[in-house]
Amino acid sequence: MTEVAMKPEQDSITARALNRAELYLCLGHAFMPPMQAGSCQALARDLAADLDELLPDIGAGLELAEAIAAVADDKSLLRSYSRLFLVPPYPAPLNAGLYIDQTIMGPSVVEMERFYQRHGLARDAGFRDMPDHLALQLQFLALLLGSAAQAAEASETLYFLEEARDFLNRFLRPWPNAWVRRLEQECQAAAECRPYALLGRLVRDGLDADARWLQSVVPAPTPEMEKAELTIVPRAPDAAPAKQSVCARCSKPFVPAGELIDMIHTLQRQGLDASHLSVCPGCRTAAMGLNPTSPTFKEIRPGRDTE
Repeated sequence: MTEVAMKPEQDSITARALNRAELYLCLGHAFMPPMQAGSCQALARDLAADLDELLPDIGAGLELAEAIAAVADDKSLLRSYSRLFLVPPYPAPLNAGLYIDQTIMGPSVVEMERFYQRHGLARDAGFRDMPDHLALQLQFLALLLGSAAQAAEASETLYFLEEARDFLNRFLRPWPNAWVRRLEQECQAAAECRPYALLGRLVRDGLDADARWLQSVVPAPTPEMEKAELTIVPRAPDAAPAKQSVCARCSKPFVPAGELIDMIHTLQRQGLDASHLSVCPGCRTAAMGLNPTSPTFKEIRPGRDTE
């Protein structure tokens, strides 16, 4: 990764990253099973208000409130969710691997887990689905964009934006078109499914817009650039042992090893900060999930209830 001078529009980049982080956090939460009492009201009132604030020019909040009017009650909403996403033969599953790999726990899910592990995320005991569930993907994208907005150094902002760009392009853009088509087909037979079709379109359109935005801010390197600048050079067998570091997650001392220390050395040779990679094996190999996300965004916006 080569550092470039941050442009004068740094403030606008930060503002957009924060706005989109909040948007994806809200949308990710909306695709969790609506098990709690008052789920209909939460979508029609709370989420609609959030959408009007985060997407002020498209009237998404009003459209969502109108779609919820076709849902009789919380039980009807849960039945719609189950029909679409849970009960076989569910037409529009929320697991990316079923679209990308046409199987459960395929190679894309393994890659996805590596992204999560690189950022020290651990499974929330209350989440019982797989790592490629749309809700987790959107929350992780929100975490990357929120981290970019909060970064103290320009190099950190670029790092998190590049991570967001790569995660979005690899795991989030390939499948929502087919998924939204399935949602819209179901709406023709069941009006109660309309809220999820609307939310699906917001996800798809938001990801497309942000893929273009991220490519303009942090253009993906060409294969030639990757070969020249991003290749990790392994240490010689007789290289000096790595120095002790402090885990960025749990603050315990540890000694980086293997591929991790090679990545750290590569960034340091280019004059870039590598502190974000200092995550101990215990944090890196924890069971998958996004447990740290909610506290992170409560700090970003203390008044917003994300539970």
